[in-house]
Amino acid sequence: MIRLTDSQLRLGTVLLTTVLSLVVGVISLSSGVYIIFQNLFYIPIILACVFFFRRGLLFSIILSFVYLGMLLLYAGLAYLNDGLIRVLLFIAIGIVITVLAEKSRGIEACLEEMNEELSHTNTALLEMNEKLSAAEEETRSQLEELVITQQALKEEIERKSDFVMVASHELRTPLQPALGYLSLLTSDPKGFGLSGDVVTMLKHCQQNIDHERRIIDRILELSLLDSGKVIPSYESIPLHDFIENIIRGSDHRAQAEVHNDIPCHALLPGDPGLLYQVFASIIGNAVRYNEPPRQVSIRYEEDPTSHYIRVIDNGIGIDPEAQKKIFEPFHIADLNALSREYNRLGLGLPLAQRYLQLHGGDITLQSSPGEGSTFIIRIPGTIPS
Repeated sequence: MIRLTDSQLRLGTVLLTTVLSLVVGVISLSSGVYIIFQNLFYIPIILACVFFFRRGLLFSIILSFVYLGMLLLYAGLAYLNDGLIRVLLFIAIGIVITVLAEKSRGIEACLEEMNEELSHTNTALLEMNEKLSAAEEETRSQLEELVITQQALKEEIERKSDFVMVASHELRTPLQPALGYLSLLTSDPKGFGLSGDVVTMLKHCQQNIDHERRIIDRILELSLLDSGKVIPSYESIPLHDFIENIIRGSDHRAQAEVHNDIPCHALLPGDPGLLYQVFASIIGNAVRYNEPPRQVSIRYEEDPTSHYIRVIDNGIGIDPEAQKKIFEPFHIADLNALSREYNRLGLGLPLAQRYLQLHGGDITLQSSPGEGSTFIIRIPGTIPS
């Protein structure tokens, strides 16, 4: 079967309508029915201009003059004026149809171009959607793995905390009666017939057992903090008197020149029990690790958002490398030069930092070896939600 192209179909349509118009025109002219003849050529003219644009317009002009020739041949010169008017009408219609057809073709081409661009864009969007779907699936898978890992880590931390609390309790339980019996013996050595050397040894044992008990208490505190079971109970603390009680209670002025430069009007929102341990630890360190002339200054500043308490000493200072780990549990800055007289475990500053974090604050350190240290305690001015 022969398949005609679109151009061939259009050309065939124009030629067919033209031939039919000419045949019917000859018949109508021969019959004297001029009104039919005058309206026969609209269809081929319009089709030619629609299908072939300017070439169709040229064809329409030629066909218009053919119409005029046939009219004059059969009807005579009496119809010349009517024929010229009809020719001009045919040409005008052809021009209008050609202009509209060309504009329509331009719009159609523009629409086709836009459609092609939209098709490319749609393809690109589909590809991006596939990539996003793959990325989303991967992210979901990673998130699920992260949730599982996080849950396992949480359970492991809880198990560790529970173990530490149980172990601490079990370790501390046998120490209590030992301390009680030692206190009883050393309180009345004559009544128990103890010599001076025996009392000295018993007191030495008592001190070491008491130190062991404090170590266990610190480990238990750290475990409770890590498990999130410690919640601050806020009060308005008169800071000057609060610090002064810590200084006097530990008799720090017997070991160093301690200056409490905090103004009397300063009020601090916080848990007195927790903050007591924070300041006692930091001030105690400043006094203990100081060098002659032993001087410690405690100063206060505030801004619209926070309170700042600076504890400044002229002590041995801290190496920059040690400063990076000083708030880690069981880390001791000068471990290589550790002296037994310090009797340390490396939990004081980590506990202090965690207690402050419960308040929404923190501790920062400024120090250089041989130039002393400044611990800056920041506590928010408002109670954190």
